[in-house]
Amino acid sequence: MRIGLLGMALVAGTMPAIAQDDSNIRGEVVVTGQRASADYLSDEQTVVGLRRPADSAIQPVKFTSDSRDADVRKREIHAMIESAIRRADAAGVELVTGEFELTRVTLANYRDLAFRGGGRPDTSEIAVYVKAKLGGSVGSAQSRIDNFVKAVPAEGRALMERRGALTLTIINPDQYRPEIVKLVAAEALKTAGAFGADYGVEVAGLNEQLIWAQASATEVFLYIPYRFTVRPK
Repeated sequence: MRIGLLGMALVAGTMPAIAQDDSNIRGEVVVTGQRASADYLSDEQTVVGLRRPADSAIQPVKFTSDSRDADVRKREIHAMIESAIRRADAAGVELVTGEFELTRVTLANYRDLAFRGGGRPDTSEIAVYVKAKLGGSVGSAQSRIDNFVKAVPAEGRALMERRGALTLTIINPDQYRPEIVKLVAAEALKTAGAFGADYGVEVAGLNEQLIWAQASATEVFLYIPYRFTVRPK
């Protein structure tokens, strides 16, 4: 794709159709679950992208029981998850599951969650996330999550425990593709302009999958692995 006068149209907002793959994400995703390698961030070309606030923070948790009987363990864990779901709305949080794209855990689907063996003999567990929307500082979200985890009552020998660090989520990341393309176009035109009016720029990769990474405690960075080359017109 060559950006000359066409590039000016891109920056102005009259964007041509850009081919996209069939894996565009419409739902909410874990920021660390990137769709492609982040090695591009360390490449020789400066990355132009979009830095914006994340939508929510998520805390990995596990419901675990070490009752001797396997059926008892499952009943205790299910009872505790049900109790957590019923308390979640009032606490300003929700339970979600998924390695990449997140699904809300509800009273209708929590029994579909997979059990796995715990770290000790005769132990079963189910792993999910507790999600809190980011309304400002990450500390506020962490406080709501921590208070919720403490408030869910134990069931028999079942416990709810945190299992790792807080991370971020973003909803429908592909909605930001047009804005990122405009940023890339503006940077490409600026670079070509430094060489004079006789130079233009070719841009490749704008149809690649979107990539995202955590940029700060509350922000994410989204970009497309583009390349551009300045050439004489």
